[in-house]
Amino acid sequence: MKRRFMGIMLAATLAASLVACSSKDSSTTATSTVNSEITAEEYADTIVANANIYKNYVTINSEDYLNREIDVDTSSYTVSDDDVNSQLETLLEQLTETENVYEGETKEGDVINLDYSGSLDGVAFSGGTATSYTYTVGSGAFIDDLDQGLIGLTVGQTYDIPCTFPSDYSSTDLAGKSVIFTVTVNYIEKDVVPELTDDWVATNASTLGYDGCTTVEELTAAVRASLETTAASNLVSAKYSAVYALITENLEVNDYPADELQQLLDTLNDNIQSEFDTYGSYYGITDLETYITTVYGFESTDAFNEYADEYAKSYLLEKMIVTIIAADNDITVTADEINTTGEELASYYGYDNYDAILSEYGNEMNAEIGYQCLYTNVTNFLADNSVLTTTTAE
Repeated sequence: MKRRFMGIMLAATLAASLVACSSKDSSTTATSTVNSEITAEEYADTIVANANIYKNYVTINSEDYLNREIDVDTSSYTVSDDDVNSQLETLLEQLTETENVYEGETKEGDVINLDYSGSLDGVAFSGGTATSYTYTVGSGAFIDDLDQGLIGLTVGQTYDIPCTFPSDYSSTDLAGKSVIFTVTVNYIEKDVVPELTDDWVATNASTLGYDGCTTVEELTAAVRASLETTAASNLVSAKYSAVYALITENLEVNDYPADELQQLLDTLNDNIQSEFDTYGSYYGITDLETYITTVYGFESTDAFNEYADEYAKSYLLEKMIVTIIAADNDITVTADEINTTGEELASYYGYDNYDAILSEYGNEMNAEIGYQCLYTNVTNFLADNSVLTTTTAE
């Protein structure tokens, strides 16, 4: 549960920025690293200024991160024919259709459509009759005798199934009584996975996100390209993580910028308060501490605050390191990068465009998104300037 907390509660993911209730102080001075109201074009100018402030808290040198030897199993980031075929099967399964089968015998796990009527001493009892009822054989939703009695029935034939209600059944009129259920299975619902053909691709590829593919060959190539792009991105992330671990292994941190750390903590607390206000009643919880302990599994509010402090410091340490590396190696971010990422986020979160986000949350979002772009650029830089000591894939 705490992993989920990390994913939705910190501004670093941008999701938190878009739902945060706190309003940030826009009166940021030149000595502060707190996000301020800037344009996309102005973000690049903040990188060196922020790095100079961060250098008061942590010291890293180029030998700490350039050409570091790392051990990453690259075989985990290669795409095989099996991977492609598996993804193609997944695409087919996404468009699985249900077909009604009017022959054959039922087995456990089948979804069936049936008519049934129950009688006690030859008289129908209340609640014991239904027509065109959908049931999963072996699910246990019926009493055991009836549930098991539905196994091995031929579709279309009528059967009398003797059953005994449990002695503790909720209805005292039926508890412990022997009854007969007259049952007819009308059909079995079968999931039919479509066949991968050119016609199927031409009809469905766009729906699955593969616009322009009209043949199996084209879809196969597109799937492989997509998997390879993802694998390459994941390999970059793995290289970055390995280098970052080496950077921080024996790193001494003097302190953290107090105003920025407090901003992060405020965002964390405001977000969980907002989440409680929205979802607390769904869980039947009326106070924040119970929400924190029940939904997120923290022992107490103090435990949550301790975790939030550790997590905010971990995020801020990485931000300081990334920004310093960027400044020392002339790594920057363009306005186009910020605006492009902003448009992608607007689409993801249901906004008309990036300007709609800026109107709601202010131009501080340029600084927030700017750092996300900077993080990506530094990640690529460190991955490109690392040295793999072992490679298990060609």
